[in-house]
Amino acid sequence: MRPVALVTGGSRNIGWAIAQRFAPTHRVLIGDLAPPAAALPEGMAWAECDVRDYASCERLVAAAGAPLAALVHSAAITRPAVPVGALSPAEWAEVIDVNLTGAFHVMRAALEPLRAAAGSAVLISSRAARVGYAALTASADGTKPHYCAAKAGVISLTRSFAVELAPHGVRVNCVAPGSIEGDMIPRERWPAIASRVPLGRLGRPEEVAEACRFLCSPEASYITGHVLDVNGGTWMN
Repeated sequence: MRPVALVTGGSRNIGWAIAQRFAPTHRVLIGDLAPPAAALPEGMAWAECDVRDYASCERLVAAAGAPLAALVHSAAITRPAVPVGALSPAEWAEVIDVNLTGAFHVMRAALEPLRAAAGSAVLISSRAARVGYAALTASADGTKPHYCAAKAGVISLTRSFAVELAPHGVRVNCVAPGSIEGDMIPRERWPAIASRVPLGRLGRPEEVAEACRFLCSPEASYITGHVLDVNGGTWMN
């Protein structure tokens, strides 16, 4: 029986590419609020999950089954940029709840299956976590501080889980994408953004998916607590 890969936020964009990348070698369960628009290939299934609700995450992990060899947490939201003075406390709480607390919920729910399988996990952060603004440069439109802070928290959370789970043979890493093609960036903005990326284009969801696959693979067996930047050169460490 093939091992299980669980992908949250897997119904579209980066998450869908990740689910497809694991499908040839794993039984894939997508956890998302809605199913993918495309037909699911053999060996892939969808289950409704709201990462804000811990019980929902527990049900998702139970539905995934064993052995849970790979977990990729991609579920996230963003909101239009506004000046910080116009950012409501309610919107702040919503973005933090989904993007940061949701990551904790998913990982916490999956602890025992990951330990049992000595599996690997990848949490999706963002280039925004590195610089403090959700764009290639800061602007008067606003920085999306809730998104940046949540994604920075995901990096720290990755390292916390990596340290705690290392004795159990579980590796936890992070992927931080830059500007990636998909509906989170309006298509009419792609050419202008691409002109400012050192590699001259936006990234493809499949390129982020490949980074996730690598970090969950035996080829990355001595890598944990690492943040892999997939951003075309827009942020370099």
